[in-house]
Amino acid sequence: MAQQNWQDLDDAQINVESQYLTELQEQKNELLEKVQALKTDLQDWRTKLESQIKTYKTEISDLRQALSKEVDELRGEFSDLKAALKQQIEVMNSVQAASAAAGSVAAK
Repeated sequence: MAQQNWQDLDDAQINVESQYLTELQEQKNELLEKVQALKTDLQDWRTKLESQIKTYKTEISDLRQALSKEVDELRGEFSDLKAALKQQIEVMNSVQAASAAAGSVAAK
């Protein structure tokens, strides 16, 4: 008969197959340990990355607020400077007009 059942196996064959199964089980366990270690490393990496992202977002938000404040201050200073320049131009125009008027009165 071509079929062989477990009763026909001798002790040597069973021992070899048992050792092979043991080796396979050990390899499986090693691979599972490596996979678990990689999962842990990945989770740690994700946690660190999320922490860095949160820190960078906070820093960027702070920088935006500071920049916005500085821009507002510069706009205010520019507005004040613009008003002062307009006032100086008006004064200069008044002085020139008065000077011209005084010159025309003196010429008469």
